[in-house]
This record gives sequence, structure tokens and C-alpha cells, in this order.
Amino acid sequence: MRLLTPGLAAALLALASPAGAAEATIAVVAQNGGTLRLLPAGDGEAAEIDVGEAPAGVAVAPDGRTLYVTDPDHGRVTVIDAVTRRITARFPVKGQPFGAAATDEFVFLTDWTRGLVIKLDAMSGAEEGGIKVGKAPAAIVLDASGTRAFVAAREDDAVSVVDLKGQSEAQAVKVGRAPFALALSPDGGRLYVANVQSGDLSVIDVASRRELKRVPVGKMPYGVAVTPDGRRIAVTLQHDGALAILDGQSLEVTGKVKIGSYPEGVAITPDGRTAAVANWMDDTVSFVDLAAARVARTVPAKGGPRNLVTLPE
Repeated sequence: MRLLTPGLAAALLALASPAGAAEATIAVVAQNGGTLRLLPAGDGEAAEIDVGEAPAGVAVAPDGRTLYVTDPDHGRVTVIDAVTRRITARFPVKGQPFGAAATDEFVFLTDWTRGLVIKLDAMSGAEEGGIKVGKAPAAIVLDASGTRAFVAAREDDAVSVVDLKGQSEAQAVKVGRAPFALALSPDGGRLYVANVQSGDLSVIDVASRRELKRVPVGKMPYGVAVTPDGRRIAVTLQHDGALAILDGQSLEVTGKVKIGSYPEGVAITPDGRTAAVANWMDDTVSFVDLAAARVARTVPAKGGPRNLVTLPE
């Protein structure tokens, strides 16, 4: 583990405290560098944790401090305490764990090659079952109850709706070509799906489980995030080197912001003002002011940053 600042411990402890902190922290996975970077959204210093070769996905537990980093090439999940900045466990996993989502008790992983959602005990890492879903499952998100999951089945051009209690796929909703990233609206009523090959965003009504609209956004949309008030949707466009900003009500693109090369993951700060974007080929993270539709600043993030998540304040 490489520490870049001794003062970050106090900042992260404040982040985990009931009072919260003035600035958010972004956890950034660098696939080529094999690191997880804890990056303050403000002017603070970053910290790096070595997680091993080729990490891919990252999820944060409801406690706001426990992070799960997937490694499909080596079949494992690394568990990290964001406050102490230490690896607390490594869970071996059969197959290729890619996407991740967590409750207090369980970690749910997508298995890219076997077309499964894997359920792990969050404490022991013991596998408690696998649920068959569509082909090449990528992102996974959970509803507020933690009893239902949505999975982007990339090679099926569909989203699998999964009953986690019954451990079965309840339905597959057809979307655009090669769905990859997912985001739920704050009220849980809509699911936004970034379709890489068709260059659009599918909007699914969760209650009826049907696609309401498919919005053209640009070339190769790889990431999607929604502001906490639901008013804006941010979509990364890998081959445009841009971030598309959509109005959450009209579902129209209201702006496109040029950022770095090959942007992929995107996350919104808790105040809803800023989108953090991982620019894979530039080794940077861009912070975009969503209201002004401009890049506020860009910071180094070496090692090929591809995925990121915001730690709740």
C-alpha cells in the first residue's frame, strides 16, 4: 500500500462520522496500475492502495466505508476499509467477477463468463448461491430494499430483473445494443441503461418493467449516473471523449462537455453538483460542474482509471 498523505486519515474519519465532511471522496479503480485511489472531490491529497493486477469493478457497502473491488482475471474480490485505507480481506470467487453491489449482509457479483449473479456472505466471503441471468453480465444495481437486482446482460441486449430472495431471474427487459452501465433514479422508479453499441440510453419503468424511451446520446456510452434529486443524468461517451448531460424530466440532452480520452466510469458527488469521470487513456479524473456544463478541474489518476464510486458523506 502506498500512502500519499498522512493527513488523509483524519479527513476520512470525518467522512465516516455522523456529522459528515465538507468534501466527498471518490474511490477510483485503476486497472492497469492495480490500485484503488481515494480521491477527495475538493483540494485534498489522494491515497493509493495496491489491490493487485487488473481490478475492474468497485462497490461501496451501506456503511459508506467498506469497498469491494472485483478482479475478473484472477477470480477474487478485495475488501478495503476506506477509513483505515487497509485491505481487510480477499475472497476467492469462481468464474470472472466483474460488477458488484452490496448490502450489509451480502455482496452480489456478476460473473462475466458464466452468466451468473453470485451471492457472497459479506463477512466470510462464502458463496451462498448463483442466479442464472443473461449473457456477459456487466453492471449490477440493487433497489432500496436490497431484494431485487438489475443486471446489464451485454450480449443479450437486455436487462435481467432478479429476485434475490427467490434467487431467480424474474424477467429480461430488451434495451439497446450491448448494455453495460446502469443507474437507478433516487426514487427507484426508473432505471437508466447505457447501451454501448447503439449509442443510446434506455429508460426503463421499474414498476411495469418496460422500456419507456431510448435516447440517442453519442458514441459508445460506457457509464451513467444520476444526481440525488434526479434532475440530471450524466453519461460518459467513450469515443466522443465527452460527458452528456440529460434533463431528468424531459430526458433530453441539454449539454455535452469535452473531457479526457476514453471516459468510462462516472459518479455524482452527494451534493449533486459535480460529476467525477474516469478518463482511461489520459490517466486522469475530470470533475464536471453539471449546472454550468463545464470541466471544473482535472486531476492525475495514473494506472488507467476505468471505474469509480462516490463514498457517501
